[in-house]
This record gives sequence, structure tokens and C-alpha cells, in this order.
Amino acid sequence: MTLRQLSLFLVSILGTSIALAANPPKSPMSDIAAGLMSIKIDGMQDLPISGLKMVKSGEQTVFISSNGRFAFYGGKLMDIWTQQEIKDLADIDKIAIRIDLSRMKLKPDDLGAVTVGHGKGQVLVFIDPRCPYCSKVMKDLQALQDQYTFKLVMVPILGPESQNIVVQLACQWGSSESKAKDAVRDRLLKQDYAGLPTEPPAQCDKEPLQKAVVTAKLFDLKGVPFLIAPDGRTHSGAPEVLADWLADKPKPSPTLATTPDAQNQNAKEKKP
Repeated sequence: MTLRQLSLFLVSILGTSIALAANPPKSPMSDIAAGLMSIKIDGMQDLPISGLKMVKSGEQTVFISSNGRFAFYGGKLMDIWTQQEIKDLADIDKIAIRIDLSRMKLKPDDLGAVTVGHGKGQVLVFIDPRCPYCSKVMKDLQALQDQYTFKLVMVPILGPESQNIVVQLACQWGSSESKAKDAVRDRLLKQDYAGLPTEPPAQCDKEPLQKAVVTAKLFDLKGVPFLIAPDGRTHSGAPEVLADWLADKPKPSPTLATTPDAQNQNAKEKKP
């Protein structure tokens, strides 16, 4: 689903007749509170929702997340991006905390993504050129270029200096010359931006950069780096071990010998 189709879909939700279940008689607030307190909770999972908007259209009421991804209507919670219903806690891990770029019809190259690597799995990475944590990711990914193709999407979130760097590099990347593209890729991987002009380029197609910024807002990015793995899993910040995160390896549990209590006990035993 494209961004335009997403907007049209949300409009159609409000403009189409939706069969809502009849509202039950209102209960006193004390009864409602007592009922909530007595509920047995079998499980709980956070939804990636930063805000919720209540939209009224005539007799219709729709609750939509601020990024337009989730909508509650007709007694159903829907993931608008993937057009799937969320029915259970397990669905949140399968759907809600993943971003399926193919279902959204979102192509990283349309965002001016800088390509690094040639592996089968595609990894989308939002970065700011001046971000030190992004530097760690870009350093780590260089050893994985045979396994993955990394698509680096630049977004300026660290102020005017970042904005100038992003504009300059984005305009150079839009060039048809392979040498210009190689220079942009090299600058990003080395975080070397010396000698870049400070004046905006005279000729530049800024549409990909504009789409990148809009997409970052749509994904509700709180910071960078922000990664989307080939299977749709997302990660905010630099993974401790990039290769392990991409392979979805579980983090090793601390053994008894490595826990603080065990270490203290071992130290005590070594004392004469």
C-alpha cells in the first residue's frame, strides 16, 4: 500500500457506512471500575502506538493511531498498513511490531536509499550522517555485504549541519554518474564530510529526500539508527551484534557463573 493509498483508505473508512455493534446500556462508573479491577489478565503486550485520535463522522466513531497505522472500528483492531486484523497477543509480534515493506508497496530506492552490499536479504536503515550510533551500524554492516543488501536512508534529525550534509549527499546520489554514487557511499561509511558545499545545489531532485522524511514520520521514528530486517522486525538504536540481530538469534542468558552473586561467591572462595 502506497502512502497515497493509505490516505485514501483512511478517508474511505470515514466515508463508508460501517456496521457498528449496538452500544450496551451505560453502567455506573463505579461498576465499570469494579469490573476492570476484577479482570484476570492472561497476557499483555505493548502496541507501537504513540497516540490515538478519536474521529467522528456522523454516527460513526473510529479510533486511529497518530501515524495512521492502526484503526479500531466495527469491533475490530486493524493494521491498516498490512490490511490485517489483530485478534490476539501473538498477532502483535507477527504484525504490529514488524513493518512489511512489500505489503506497503514501499521501495527504499524511492526514498533515495544508498545501497551497500549485494546479499539476498534486504535491510532498511534510517540514519543521520552525523549520528555516532549510526556509525557503529555502518561499521558493522561492512562485514555482512555478501549476506545482505543494506539500504541506507538519510534523514536529518540532528540539526542544520545534518540537514546540509543530507541535502548535499542526496543530490549527489541522484546523479547518473557512478563515481558520484561511489563517493556518497564512501563518505557515509567513513563519516567523512569534509569539503562539502554549504550552499544548496543549483539543480537537485529533492523528491526522494522529501519522501524519506515523510516515511520517517509515518514510522514514528524517535531516533536513529532505525532498522528493518528482511523479515520485517524493527530495531531502534544500534544492535549490540548486528549479525546476531539480523539472524534473529536470541540473546544468551547469563549463566550462574557470570552473575554478580556468583562472582562475589567465587571471589570469597579464593580468599585464603
